[in-house]
Amino acid sequence: MTEEPDRAWVRELLQRNRYLVLSTSDGKEPWVAPLEHLADAELNLYFFSPEDVRHTRHIEANDRVAVAVFDNEQPEYSPDASVTLNGLQIEGTASKLSEAEYTEDIVAAIDALKPPMPPYAVYKITPTRFYVPRIEDGVNVRSEVSMS
Repeated sequence: MTEEPDRAWVRELLQRNRYLVLSTSDGKEPWVAPLEHLADAELNLYFFSPEDVRHTRHIEANDRVAVAVFDNEQPEYSPDASVTLNGLQIEGTASKLSEAEYTEDIVAAIDALKPPMPPYAVYKITPTRFYVPRIEDGVNVRSEVSMS
C-alpha cells in the first residue's frame, strides 16, 4: 500500500456506502444489527431505529459500540500483494438524540424517508478510532487511521 488512508478517505468511504453493521452489548449478551446510516463532516454516524429493539436497549445500558462499514466491491485477494480493503472498523460510543439535537441533514433524511416517528428515534455514533483492514504479505492486518 503506497498511501495510508486518512480522514478524507474515511469520509468518502462512509458517504459512498449506506449500510453499517453495529455491534452492541449490554455487558452480558453481544448483538449485531445491519443499519442504514448518514455521516456528517466530523465523521459521526447517525441511524434511525425503534427504541425497543435489542441494539437500542443495549445502547441505553452500555454506550460503547463497534461498527463495520465495507464496500461490496473488494480488490481480488492475492497472497503476495499488499492492498487496502475497502472497509472500516470503528470504535465509538452511541446515544439517542433529542429532537433539539437534529441537524439539517437529519431533518432532511426524516423528510425524505418518512420513518414513523415515534416509535423510531435517531441515534448518533461518535467514533473514537478508525481502523482499515489490509492484506500485507498474505496476512489480513489492520492499521489505525490517523485522524489529524
